[in-house]
This record gives sequence, structure tokens and C-alpha cells, in this order.
Amino acid sequence: MKAVDAINELFANYRLIILTLIIAIIGAIVVGIISLLLGLGVSISSIFGISSPYGVVVKLILSVIVSIFYIFALAISIYSYKRYWDISRAFSSIGIFFSDAIIAGIALGLVNFIFSYIPVVGILISALVFTGLALSFSVSERGKKIVDSMNEGFSAISSLIRIDAVSLLILYIAAILSFIPILNIVAIPYVAVLSSLLTK
Repeated sequence: MKAVDAINELFANYRLIILTLIIAIIGAIVVGIISLLLGLGVSISSIFGISSPYGVVVKLILSVIVSIFYIFALAISIYSYKRYWDISRAFSSIGIFFSDAIIAGIALGLVNFIFSYIPVVGILISALVFTGLALSFSVSERGKKIVDSMNEGFSAISSLIRIDAVSLLILYIAAILSFIPILNIVAIPYVAVLSSLLTK
């Protein structure tokens, strides 16, 4: 089963976890700095209790920024896994998927923001979108732009329901875990590896 194969592949390619950890640290620093610049102090979580228009705008901005880093971690894992990049080559080659990651990150950020007001359901929807984007990036790595591959990536979900529903379910669960701090350091590269195997 490909879900099991993905675990073995992830252990064999542990550099993907290191890449994700580095991006997570950079992301945390960037979000922290932006939060300070926006006058939120060190408590990023305080924005979730703000109902003012300014608070809503700040929440949207941070949602998009955080999502962009999530997508960068996903994309760099997919490209590094498929092209056998080491850590140095991975970061020096970010330009290859930079614009695609920004576009996908903004899309995911908007979804996260819109559905963040719906407890539980919000993360389930965001995880579904993250799953589709993972499959889309796996397809786009073959030479397509992310915008062109999104239809194929999201269509793959319905195809996988018939072909390998168990692996798809595990991919979706991993996508949910990707939104949980600490766990996402392993979950995101696992999503990258499994989505790559499922789109071969």
C-alpha cells in the first residue's frame, strides 16, 4: 500500500523533515516580526479574539502568510523528494516553484480565513484543500504550472476514491495533522511523499 511505502520513503529521505523544520522556524520568525509591526505584541493568538475591522484584516494577512509558508514546506518537500535534492540545493532552487507556492498559499490562506470561524468544519475543509494542492504540486512538478495542474490535482481525489481509498484517507488525515504545530514538521513531508507516490 502506498501509504505504507510513503512512511518508508520518508524515513529514507529524512532531509525532508529537516527542510520542513527550517521553514517552520523561518515562518515563525517572519510571522512574529509582522505581528509586532502590526502592533499585536508577542501574542499572535490575541487576534482571534478581535472583532474589529482592523483585527479581521490582520487575521486575514497572517492567515495568508502562514499558509504561504505551509505551501513552501509542501512544495520544497515534493520537489526535493522527486529530484533527489539535498538541503542546500533545495533552498537554492526555490525560484523554480516560488510563484506557484505564493499563488497556492494565498488560495489556502483565504480558505483558512473564511472557514476559521466554523469550529472543526474549518480545519476539515482546509485539510481537503491542502490535500488537493499537494496532489496538484505533485502533478505540476512534471512541468506544469500550479494553476494548470489544479484541476488535475483536485480531480485526482475522486479518482483515488475508486483506486486507493485507504491511502487517500491517510493522506487526508496527514493533511489535517499538517495544521497542528510540531506534528506538522513530520506530517507535511509525509503528505508530500504520499501525494507524489499517488500521482506517479
